[in-house]
Amino acid sequence: MNRLIHVGAATLTASLLIAGGSAAAFAETTTGGSTDVGVDVEIPAQPGSKALVMTVAPGRATLTEDGSTGAVRRFTGTLPDVTVTDTRDAADIADGEGWYVLGTASALTTDTGARIGADHLGWSPTLVSGATDGVSVGGDVDTSLDPAGEGETATNRGLVDEELLYLGNPEAVPVGGTTTTASAGLVLKVEPTVAAGTYRSTITLSLFE
Repeated sequence: MNRLIHVGAATLTASLLIAGGSAAAFAETTTGGSTDVGVDVEIPAQPGSKALVMTVAPGRATLTEDGSTGAVRRFTGTLPDVTVTDTRDAADIADGEGWYVLGTASALTTDTGARIGADHLGWSPTLVSGATDGVSVGGDVDTSLDPAGEGETATNRGLVDEELLYLGNPEAVPVGGTTTTASAGLVLKVEPTVAAGTYRSTITLSLFE
């Protein structure tokens, strides 16, 4: 049975309309009221402990127009780095049980209600660091606007439960474990008639064992 180990999220913004203007940041002030202050702390595992953890670099993935044609508008960007730290040895991992990171995107929407389905968003995973014999990146994911190959259809494309990174051979994990970082080139393809606006989506990244 698949067991969810950790869930992280990276958000992306695809800007289809760019307007001039300026913005100023102002400090939050209160008069006779109260102000909330957020507190964050990351507590690492104790030295020598065995753990399987995923972390996602902070920041957003902003898509910009690149390579559009008269038939398809194309926007590209980069997913923030995703790191999986597995401090277990091969002997600590049950026979045949690896781990994998799946990515699922929500539809891209605007504040005015315009919507682009997640099937229009694809990616190309890349290994950033920590290559080992047992860890691999997932395959490229096409969008519904990409040409279908022989025997293919455009249905069920896009980022829905697609592999970013996975441990396919637990026996290849070295003594002391491994730390692997991956990213992905993101691509959004839409019809030329798409409504202009600032679209937002969330890519949910989940680590399963």
